Amino acid sequence: MPYLEGYLRAEGAGEAGHTGYVFELEVDMSAVENVDELVGEQLAITGDVEMVDLPNRGKILVFKVTSAATLEEGEPEENGA
Repeated sequence: MPYLEGYLRAEGAGEAGHTGYVFELEVDMSAVENVDELVGEQLAITGDVEMVDLPNRGKILVFKVTSAATLEEGEPEENGA
């Protein structure tokens, strides 16, 4: 069973088909060349979950992204992701 860590925030409450919550997860985008162009966009990402030992933060769980693509508006969201 996958284990993820992140931050939960309320957003979009009352919108049709929306639960009202977003789970924010820290991701490592170092393998993506055009990452600056993707900031603020809705993305589809692939990669692996890894434990990373950071000098100032200790061991944290990070999703290491291997590829990212923007989703076009109106494209249906996948359930269960």
